[in-house]
Amino acid sequence: MASRAHPYTGRAIGLSTIHAKERALEPPFRRLLGAHVIVAPEVDTDALGTFSGEIPRPDALVETCFLKAELAFRTLDVDCAVASEGSYGPIARVPLVASGVEIMAFVDRRRGVRLIETLATERTNWRLHRFEAGDPAVRAAVRAMGFPRFGVFVISSTDPSRPIKDLTRMEDVVAAVDSEAGRSEEGQAIVIADMRAHRNPTRMQVLRALSWKLAKRLECLCPKCAAPGFGLSQSRRGLPCEACGMPTHWIDFEIDACTACGHAAVRPRKDGRRTAPTRACLACSSPRSGEVSPSSATEGS
Repeated sequence: MASRAHPYTGRAIGLSTIHAKERALEPPFRRLLGAHVIVAPEVDTDALGTFSGEIPRPDALVETCFLKAELAFRTLDVDCAVASEGSYGPIARVPLVASGVEIMAFVDRRRGVRLIETLATERTNWRLHRFEAGDPAVRAAVRAMGFPRFGVFVISSTDPSRPIKDLTRMEDVVAAVDSEAGRSEEGQAIVIADMRAHRNPTRMQVLRALSWKLAKRLECLCPKCAAPGFGLSQSRRGLPCEACGMPTHWIDFEIDACTACGHAAVRPRKDGRRTAPTRACLACSSPRSGEVSPSSATEGS
């Protein structure tokens, strides 16, 4: 007996993008769901924030991503829409290491499905350099960022309102640095990696991985209402210690849920663990009364 077709088989899913993200989304949505990803025409996603900084996001990352997805409904007659947002920069605890997070929002306005999938990554060429006009180090630094295969922005260090984008020749980058340094009150120009998907192959790869993750989530149907997207909603901590049985910070179980009808189901950890090691237990790893911990002990003279 043939299996029942997925609800999105043969359906069109609107995508809000002006940066060719359909290259990442189309393959997984077609192969796993049988759906067609269609780019929404006449939609300016830059109005909801730019990587170059001249237009800030109107809201937090998740809320902005949902706003972007819903832009597709303005120009397409579809029930479902998808969009992505990304944030890249140095890790707070390791300032010299860059990382990023990508999120993807999916909206099915007919079924009431609203999903967010996320993917953190350290695979990025994100870099930021400051140069004065005529600095001979510009060419080597820009090449190290992957230019011209990877794009760059050039911005005045004191006036980010007019970034120079879509540069394709090294001579143009050098000229832009000299120009923006001249406009800056500090006499410096900022060269920053262009993180727009169509100008950044590494980011496009991350988006492709996230697209597969979202499509796999949508492939799962709710056992109660059959809406797509049944999956992980939250994790509960408190896995008991293997020695004393006290709850620890380790995840005890996970909850799958449907955003359409609210049905939820509890499932155990995927690795099958029923207890946490003593090193994860505050009760077992804390010094007993009257004992001195190694970290607080001092040597005698």
